[in-house]
Amino acid sequence: MAEAKKGPAAIIRPIVLLLVFGTIGYFVWKSATKREDYTGGDVHTTGTIDAVHVQLGFQVAGRIAEMPVVEGSRVQAGQLVARLATEDLAVRAHTAEAMTAAARAALAQARANREKAVRDLERTKVLLASGATTPQQMDAMTAAADIATAQVQAADAQIRQSESALADARLQMAHAELRAPAAGEVSEKVHQVGEMVTIGTPVVTIAEVDTVKVLAAVDETRIGAVRPGDAIALKVYTFDKRTFPGTVTDIRPAGDFATRKDWGAQRRDIRTFTVTARVPNPEHLLKDGMTADVVIHVTPSARTAAESDR
Repeated sequence: MAEAKKGPAAIIRPIVLLLVFGTIGYFVWKSATKREDYTGGDVHTTGTIDAVHVQLGFQVAGRIAEMPVVEGSRVQAGQLVARLATEDLAVRAHTAEAMTAAARAALAQARANREKAVRDLERTKVLLASGATTPQQMDAMTAAADIATAQVQAADAQIRQSESALADARLQMAHAELRAPAAGEVSEKVHQVGEMVTIGTPVVTIAEVDTVKVLAAVDETRIGAVRPGDAIALKVYTFDKRTFPGTVTDIRPAGDFATRKDWGAQRRDIRTFTVTARVPNPEHLLKDGMTADVVIHVTPSARTAAESDR
């Protein structure tokens, strides 16, 4: 009796089984041969744009009288960003100037008195030698000359003290002005006009945006290939057709957090390290907090080491 003709199902079934077992075998092989270590090539990751923020505070305490900037405004190096009320400081400076002038006049008078006392002493010595005066008169002239010398020394000390007070008063006046140390943008006004601030209290925060940092997360399977000085290229969503070049400056020595499992070893988590790079930003297109796609161009020596370990 002739065999029944096979239907489509009988033909498809072995093909399906073959595909299923083939797929299972492929994933078993891939799991068994999976490598988590760096195997060469550039490192691709994501990062965050981070402007360098500098908090500015006064070196003297006082009341804020003026803040000629607003948040988001551009400032240049040396530009005034805040000033304290200087009435009290001005009084101190004027008082110190008057004391210095008086001390200088007193010193001039003391020197004149000393010169006269020295001349009188020399004249008395001549008179004593000729018998025209007494030893008692000689002693009096000597004492007067000593007193005049002491007065000069005291006046000299007084003028040094007053000049020091004047220099300090002028320095305090200079410290009543707060100026930007470098070009940037005002990211925050911590205090406002009329508020009292103490020494060192942050008043204005400046974001230096001519060059920005990018903080990129690189897991521990690839961090060994990254070196300070490596070139990077980054893109941001706003300008996804434009590439911004930069340079790796440092690598955080300790891992931050675990991001995924080590499926090859199946026993531990993969930790992440923060890589910092500097990126020139002359057009100020890169903004603080932007997310960036980062490519770290690994040096040839790292690539060679990875290939030799394969």
